[in-house]
Amino acid sequence: MGTSKAPRILVISPAGEIYNHDDVRWYPHFSQRENIDRYFNIGDMVVFDSTLKILSFSEAKSLTISKIDEKEIDHIKSYGYDYCIVRASNFIHNEMNWLNAIDVLKQIHLPVYAVGVGAQAHGRGVYKLEGMNLRFWKLVSERSRVIGVRGAFTADVLAASGIHNVEIVGCPSMFRTRRRELGLTAPQDPERVAFSIRRESDGAYSSDVKKYRAVQRDFMLKCVGAFDTRITIHGEPEEKAFFYGDEAGMDRARALFRQEGWWTPETEARMEACYRDRLFFFLKVADYDAFIRTQDFAIGYRVHGVLPALANGIPGVLVRYDSRSTELAYTHGIPSIELSAAEDIDVLALVRNTDFSQFNKVHTLRYDKFRFVLEQNGMAHRLDAAAPGQM
Repeated sequence: MGTSKAPRILVISPAGEIYNHDDVRWYPHFSQRENIDRYFNIGDMVVFDSTLKILSFSEAKSLTISKIDEKEIDHIKSYGYDYCIVRASNFIHNEMNWLNAIDVLKQIHLPVYAVGVGAQAHGRGVYKLEGMNLRFWKLVSERSRVIGVRGAFTADVLAASGIHNVEIVGCPSMFRTRRRELGLTAPQDPERVAFSIRRESDGAYSSDVKKYRAVQRDFMLKCVGAFDTRITIHGEPEEKAFFYGDEAGMDRARALFRQEGWWTPETEARMEACYRDRLFFFLKVADYDAFIRTQDFAIGYRVHGVLPALANGIPGVLVRYDSRSTELAYTHGIPSIELSAAEDIDVLALVRNTDFSQFNKVHTLRYDKFRFVLEQNGMAHRLDAAAPGQM
């Protein structure tokens, strides 16, 4: 049961601008040119928006960590903020730069909560935090009763680093509509499918990047051949150039696609048609919600192409290709396939025959665990009522 108090909260590393109290959009002061040219991860925006929709609060304000702002610190102390939240993301690794966050948090003396955070570590063996990152997460551990993490892999990383007040809760994006029961089933007459792509990759995500791209491209083209498929893009500048019709950017993108092997002589004509006619991109999370509700199924290489679809009641399948996608698939019981399995897949059978019974059971359990962790930390929430339009 949610508490009655609606606190004032501070957000460490927000991803987008808040409007209408709990909606998030990308920063509107950026021009279309800037939005095309710069890479930014739309998934972070979805997680931030989802977190705001779960929490009950009267005000949410970004906490400056790039410098120690004495005026802001004095304001925080006098104004009566209740706690800080670390936005859920891949924040648990040794390459993360927390700038002046530790010193700022030591000055403001507020609780610090993290719910849904994840580790992004690569390679074999035990991964331990060190230096600034170890100090930051020990501080969070000391100032919260429980840290909510997205899965067992993240819990193991924190345990190896000496942090044990941890519970596995999954990702906030799964609970954005505040529906404890989803009751998903596979569509028998699917027409509209959303296929989320992740073309950009490196050795951190795949040991064979060329094959990773080839398998993904061919899987996507199968879906295009079988369904009315919309291809959702999530941050790559080259894809955004096509979405916005930027001719110079499209020319550069074509050259890169050929160089990478994403487009081949045999597939280029079909890929060109897909990129001109089938792309979907969004700068407001609400626009993705509205779009995905028009689809019958979601297939994805993007975690935040599939998770918010499931939360909106649209069945979907996630492709597992790295530690994060695998961790979330297992945590939430999301129907998923390994990257290699996509090579010879029958897409119509996949959509029609995917079993969601395990996912439906796990979702209810994870929903309750997420609520439990919020309440253990004394965080007011809205998980007892569905979001407007979601009943």
